[in-house]
Amino acid sequence: MSATTVTTQKELDKALNDPDVYEIDIKSPAGVWVELGDTGSASVRASGSASVSAFDSASVIAFGSASVSAFDSASVRAFDSASVSASGSASVRASGSASVSAFGSASVSAFDSASVRASGSASVRAFGSAIVDAGKYVAVHLHSGHAKVQGGVLIDLTAVDTQNLEGWADYHDVEAVDGEVIVYKAVDNDLRSGRGFLYPIGDTVTCPDWKPSGDCGNGLHFSPSPHQAQAYFSEATRFLKCAVPVADLAVIDGNDRFTTPKLKAKTARVIAEVDVHGREIS
Repeated sequence: MSATTVTTQKELDKALNDPDVYEIDIKSPAGVWVELGDTGSASVRASGSASVSAFDSASVIAFGSASVSAFDSASVRAFDSASVSASGSASVRASGSASVSAFGSASVSAFDSASVRASGSASVRAFGSAIVDAGKYVAVHLHSGHAKVQGGVLIDLTAVDTQNLEGWADYHDVEAVDGEVIVYKAVDNDLRSGRGFLYPIGDTVTCPDWKPSGDCGNGLHFSPSPHQAQAYFSEATRFLKCAVPVADLAVIDGNDRFTTPKLKAKTARVIAEVDVHGREIS
């Protein structure tokens, strides 16, 4: 496995088609745009004065003064002074002094001093000291009292405490029934997690080294939906609906810039297999 740096479209295409390349740095000259489609399992970064057009299911991290145009279902993480133009169903996480222009149904999460200009039916989540200039029909989820928002349809979440179970469950629409919460686990064909733990359907499973802290590890980990659970196990082929006792769990909030929401538990009852949309499979 190796890392490589590319400066042209030809070099980028060659690297993407090489199964031994796991990390690609795009450093194309100023004004030279390269196109990026499906990135597969490779980690792709754009830095310097690189310009990237990302489409399909491409995933790219932008640093420095890099510029990215994101379309379709492309995913971008922008740092430093990177600039991103997002449209279609593209999603962007921006921090540092990054700037984002979002159109169509694009989704943006902005942190630190990032600035966002959004229009159409785009949606924005504002954290830290982010600056958002939103069109009339843009939904803006405000997570920080320090963020500055102009326009849009404001959804004020500054009073929601997702560090406790009640706030976390309400925010992520997690069902609570008879002292248990309903959450999901991504597993392989043999019903094992990414770390090899077995989740037999119909059984109750227990963590052997449980610690009730808000940190990863020392627990069985679950997410509010199958899709979110898959973020922690990209090779998963099956999904499980599980019931976790409220008395023995810890919330690991997903409102920071990198973490998909999850909780960890001491025990869990594996109710059924479901598809990625949460529908039970007989």
